[in-house]
Amino acid sequence: MFKNHTLNTLRLLQVCAIALFAALPAVGHADSITLTGTIRDFNSWGTTSNGVAGHIDFENPCCGDDKNITQATLGLDGKPILNGSHWSVNSAASFYQWYHDDPTVNMSAAISLTLNQISPTTYQYSSNSFFPIDGQLLNQSACCGHNYGFTTEFHTLFNYQSGNNDTFAFSGDDDVWVFINNQLAIDLGGVHGAEAASVSLNAIANAFGLSDGNNYTLDIFQAERHTSGSNFTMTTSLQLQSVPEPESYALLLAALGILAATRRRRVA
Repeated sequence: MFKNHTLNTLRLLQVCAIALFAALPAVGHADSITLTGTIRDFNSWGTTSNGVAGHIDFENPCCGDDKNITQATLGLDGKPILNGSHWSVNSAASFYQWYHDDPTVNMSAAISLTLNQISPTTYQYSSNSFFPIDGQLLNQSACCGHNYGFTTEFHTLFNYQSGNNDTFAFSGDDDVWVFINNQLAIDLGGVHGAEAASVSLNAIANAFGLSDGNNYTLDIFQAERHTSGSNFTMTTSLQLQSVPEPESYALLLAALGILAATRRRRVA
């Protein structure tokens, strides 16, 4: 009961935070968009590094596509939920750890990506050697001096304009899931090499409940779980704007509440 109440509160805070962030200046500039997210480092299964045991889903199951790993909508905490049983994921509990801090199996940090303008209406971040935490956090190298065990998540906001014919595309490995308005839009789950998928916002507008001129969330979840490649390419015409992780909304709103109270005292 308490857990469900907490999750519902976080989701309500997310809605409030989206409204607040919509009023802020856009992150996108003429030549780039910068997104800030969270990266979590995991050790390979059967190993221990810096006192943290390996995770059963990393450098263990292999290899191939594994579709429908996640449920079609995000959970109340704004994170993906395991959808039934899958050969590449041990359990709902192990999957939960992918995108939640848990000092028994992971270590987290902030991560920023810059999408550069590659045409007047298109932005892209692209790397065929995506190893952002080599030598950091748990500091484990599975092969060739690289860290192949991590997840990333980015929470963004965009304004839907049907006249723009906006698209979002991703190519990467291993797992990649993109949610638009809390609904699964791109599913590249599994332990595999680089795979690609794209979505047209106009094509999904009715099914995903998108209305002209309104702001919506776009959430990106990625996992690198196995040697020996790591690719990450994001291409979009959307003017994306970072928002905090769901767990940070409460802190954000608390800070805003303190600021408002301070202003009221000054007026009084």
